[in-house]
Amino acid sequence: MNVLFDNCTSPVMASTLNGFIEREGHRAIHIRHLPISNPTDIEWIEYIHSTGDEWLVITGDQRIRKNKAEAQAFRKARLRGIVLAAGYQKTAINRCCAVLIDQWPRLYDTISRFDPPFMLELSINFRGNFKQLPI
Repeated sequence: MNVLFDNCTSPVMASTLNGFIEREGHRAIHIRHLPISNPTDIEWIEYIHSTGDEWLVITGDQRIRKNKAEAQAFRKARLRGIVLAAGYQKTAINRCCAVLIDQWPRLYDTISRFDPPFMLELSINFRGNFKQLPI
């Protein structure tokens, strides 16, 4: 599985998660590393869909599910999505990365049970549950 962190997330989170999951045959990248420059949300959604690969999108932006055109593109591309809870914006990056790494096994297990498209919210604590969000 490929994990894409969008512009509303830190590239540090992508590289940290990548170091943890690449041993399992997965990879995590930040949107800055896609071979398209300054894409709109619809453009990067269409791009990752065109690869034919399995993707999980991690974002800190609720607009992707609230903007009609972006939500429609997300559903059409049959993507999996994780929205980081608002608390991530006020939390030190080392703790954000620690929570993400700690939650990854549960998160991966959970997303494997759902058929895309879907979005879940990831809380900023180590005991967090995943909340399903409408898209």
